[in-house]
Amino acid sequence: MASAGSGQLQGRVAIVTGGGTGIGRGIALLFAAEGARVVVTGRRKEPLDQTVSDIAAAGGQAQAISADVSSPADCQRVVRETVSRFGALHTLVNNAGMARFGAVDQNSDEDITTMVNVNLLGPMYMTKCAIPELVKSKDSGGASIVNISSSVVDKPVRSFSVYSAAKAGLVHFTKCTALDLAADRVRVNCINPGVVDTPIFGTMMPADRIETAMQEFAKQTPLGRVGAPRDIAEAALYFASPRASWVTGAVLTVDGGISLA
Repeated sequence: MASAGSGQLQGRVAIVTGGGTGIGRGIALLFAAEGARVVVTGRRKEPLDQTVSDIAAAGGQAQAISADVSSPADCQRVVRETVSRFGALHTLVNNAGMARFGAVDQNSDEDITTMVNVNLLGPMYMTKCAIPELVKSKDSGGASIVNISSSVVDKPVRSFSVYSAAKAGLVHFTKCTALDLAADRVRVNCINPGVVDTPIFGTMMPADRIETAMQEFAKQTPLGRVGAPRDIAEAALYFASPRASWVTGAVLTVDGGISLA
């Protein structure tokens, strides 16, 4: 549950895609604790509603909007409903993602398409739809986009070729969009998380293997543990806050050093 913060995002409105679980939920809770009004989106209604309920219980404001980021129409609807409810949009967090293990020839055509659509095209669609509203907020303390990529772009990983390619594309999209939007004072930055203990691993391996896998990842990580959603949320808060008012096109790896090992 969110806790009282220092008000770094007071009066701001943020959209967090994939905000029902894992990293997205962690970002939504922290942003709300820092004063933002938050819209969480995702394909499953129940976890979105839980995030909203937890934010409300802590005294924050939030709304859940069921949507698929790989649908341009859904992305447009999310932005439209956000502005209708809260009156503006200051920050977009492109967090929604999905992964499947396997080299490219081991992934089904459907899995390949879905990974590219969700991890790369989804952020593109959401960004395109959000830009007109973000530009309107440039004179109210600035606006920002935070993309969530992955540390797999820093170091090749076996059995992650399609996912890695999509996430690498997101990093370069970040840099190009940062240039495109700089004149409008819309900042665009990217976070590359390492292994974070989230429900996504339940979609990639049997449940009885997850604990052992996490222990192995922790051993491989120089700082000795896997990440928590809060670790990534703190980085996202920095990029979204006035403290990063002169930061754009940056890529911050938050992985406990695993990409160095």
